[in-house]
Amino acid sequence: MGFIGAPCPHELKIPKGITVKKVIIIFLLLMTACAPLANPIQVLTSTPGLQSTVDLPPAYTPTPTPSPTHTPQPTPDIQLSDQNPGLLPDYIDDLAQLKDATRYSIDLEVTFDSEMRTAILDGWAQIQFRNHLDNPLHEIYLMLWPNDAQYQSSMVAGPVFIRDKVIEPAQELDGLALRVDLAIPLAPGETIDLGLPFRIEVGSMSPSAPRRFGITEGVLIAPTFYPLIPRIIDDEWDIRRAPSGGDTTNSDIALYQLRVTAPASFDLVASGVEIQKESIGDLQRLTYVTGPMRDVAIAVADFVDESRQVGDVTLTAWVLQDHVDDLDTVLDSATLQMQVLGDLVGPYPYPELDIVDAPHAFGGIEYPGLVFIGTLGTHWVVEPTVHEVAHQWFYGLIGDDQISEPWLDEAAATYAEALYYEQALGSGRATGFLSDFRAIVREHPDPMMPIGLPVGDYASTSDYAVFVYLKGALFFDALRRELGDRPFGDFLKAYYRQYLYGFASASGFQEVAEETCSCDLRDLFNLWVYEGGLISELER
Repeated sequence: MGFIGAPCPHELKIPKGITVKKVIIIFLLLMTACAPLANPIQVLTSTPGLQSTVDLPPAYTPTPTPSPTHTPQPTPDIQLSDQNPGLLPDYIDDLAQLKDATRYSIDLEVTFDSEMRTAILDGWAQIQFRNHLDNPLHEIYLMLWPNDAQYQSSMVAGPVFIRDKVIEPAQELDGLALRVDLAIPLAPGETIDLGLPFRIEVGSMSPSAPRRFGITEGVLIAPTFYPLIPRIIDDEWDIRRAPSGGDTTNSDIALYQLRVTAPASFDLVASGVEIQKESIGDLQRLTYVTGPMRDVAIAVADFVDESRQVGDVTLTAWVLQDHVDDLDTVLDSATLQMQVLGDLVGPYPYPELDIVDAPHAFGGIEYPGLVFIGTLGTHWVVEPTVHEVAHQWFYGLIGDDQISEPWLDEAAATYAEALYYEQALGSGRATGFLSDFRAIVREHPDPMMPIGLPVGDYASTSDYAVFVYLKGALFFDALRRELGDRPFGDFLKAYYRQYLYGFASASGFQEVAEETCSCDLRDLFNLWVYEGGLISELER
């Protein structure tokens, strides 16, 4: 999640010797992460049995709205070849290995109130899901992430249409999950086609209460705005709540087609590649395909945009008029980071990457093909940008369990900041960057804590940030020193090849590292990742 989980200023001791710039960076990071949640006041009215129980903050006062339509939509023909534009030509063959991935066809209409303080997202999701287990499934779960506390929104969905059947799903986790009980179990290897309407009411976020979904200074940011099929782990649906301070979603690679209708006076940005644009009076309807992505996001606002070519990839920054002076900084840093990670880790297979100005959306938040940066207009632009770009590799292309093993993507993305500085300003700048991290970890009351704990197992968001982000980056540096520069580069490439479009784990990460070096790394991983302990470079 970029910089969302960070220690609060009153919890973190800044050591002597840390540069002024680093103090400013850390302070900005902390201020975005420590805002108290606003008091809830009202819920979204919905169909009986489908009412959201997630409340919205005082900045948002919803007006009565009708329930989602219950009229079934025609089942779209979701063809694998339709996804070809979502990948660069050299990687279209990747689709063949993903032919059984879940396919989404989503229609969405976005409307705003006259002051653009609230919005309604009305949609229909058609989902093709294949049972990859060896046993039948008696139910299917759908996650409604806009009902999570990190989202400034409230969502309802249903009923569910399966062929000629209409099913009222059961709510679980206070509306965060829907359970669809199947009259006929879904046999191993069989595919089910289900459709359902959904509606989201969106409110405005404030600087003191950042969110990952909402309206902020005239920008609608809307990630994971549709009913999402969660992962299945050890034959069980993964419908956990996300602890505060960390990322929310865990989802497998899927294939998306999005058709979004929005006011023509605004720019519309989405994960994937635009393949069609229609004008309908004062509205616009854009169609996108994504290729293989874990989830998707959109943004709607009056932006200023500028693009660069990074090899065959079109990199576009979308910023508010007040932040146009940051365009070059964003594009320069993102361009170099894409080149660095493309060389060191593996190719970015999509034709586009969008970077979107999203004030108060924490320091930054990553989604496949689209990242939000919440710090434009400040002096802290480069680090969030290169961090979130790195997540296109570590989380987007190489998946991991962001709740149970967040270090796999957050530590990697943080160390990628050092790799960026090494290329941009030389090894001395990268060394100083990591030295600041060592100083901060040393000052913690228990610097021996491991980096490999789940988000919720750390005592505070401060501990989570210090160990997962900062000490986690130092672990990557320790691994590099243990392997050597060239073998470390070989490891990163092997790790990419092994888990491209898949899900990595700590044990899988270790296995690839040990295969690369033909050595035993158990002591190193136990000391840093699994158990913790005294590390000489972190002694006071």
